[in-house]
Amino acid sequence: MNEEKRNRKNLLLFPIASIGRDMAYVLFTNFLLTYVLFTRHLDASQLTAITLIMVAARIFDGLNDPIMGNIVECTDSKYGKFKPWLVLGILSTSAVIIVTFNSSLQGWSFIALFGLMYFLYSIAYTMHDISYWGMIASLGSDANTRNQFTSHATLFAGIGSTLAAMLIPMFTTGSMALGGNAAKAYGIIAIAIGIIAPLLMAVTVLGVRENRTPVEKDRQLNRVSLKHIISVIKGNDQLMWIAVAFVIQQVGNQLA
Repeated sequence: MNEEKRNRKNLLLFPIASIGRDMAYVLFTNFLLTYVLFTRHLDASQLTAITLIMVAARIFDGLNDPIMGNIVECTDSKYGKFKPWLVLGILSTSAVIIVTFNSSLQGWSFIALFGLMYFLYSIAYTMHDISYWGMIASLGSDANTRNQFTSHATLFAGIGSTLAAMLIPMFTTGSMALGGNAAKAYGIIAIAIGIIAPLLMAVTVLGVRENRTPVEKDRQLNRVSLKHIISVIKGNDQLMWIAVAFVIQQVGNQLA
């Protein structure tokens, strides 16, 4: 298959995964607190614990991203560096959202589950998020082609997030609530998205072919370790404060 045909096929199949990925993202990040408030009887201390868990997880996420990025960059399997993490990440994310939204626990038992699932979600989603967007560099040999992949993936991600934002409230409240109440409705939706997301990811993983050029292979010989990143930041006061400000800004964005 020549490069032009491969690019056309990749451009068609690569963005499909972003529909399911963003549906899962919207469910967990936008509706988890709504689910908690509608289905759990928690006192002030337990709600405070949830807030602290979310803040801690956002800080952890800021550290987790570069670590996961380095792990992906160091991966060298017969399936490439990205596809193994796409599969493992989306399956783990689906498992987390299904367990989270189908629990009958209350009180501090639920808080413990919430904390565990929140951190596991951060790890699982980062696996396929870093891999998915990082894969674009191996799909096109020039900036214009890569921009096309980025714009198409962003468009399909918008479709997924819009569908989730519209359908989740529709089928979790009022007379259209699946199962007759919010708890059952969220559980059903979590299972549905937990199935849809891996299926759509499978289309991308099985259908997309990476462009394994010599340039791409040479990049594996010039990996930047996490230790090197940390040493560079520690050795530059201005860069360190910029990094701290960026982490604070990201935490604020996620909690807003």
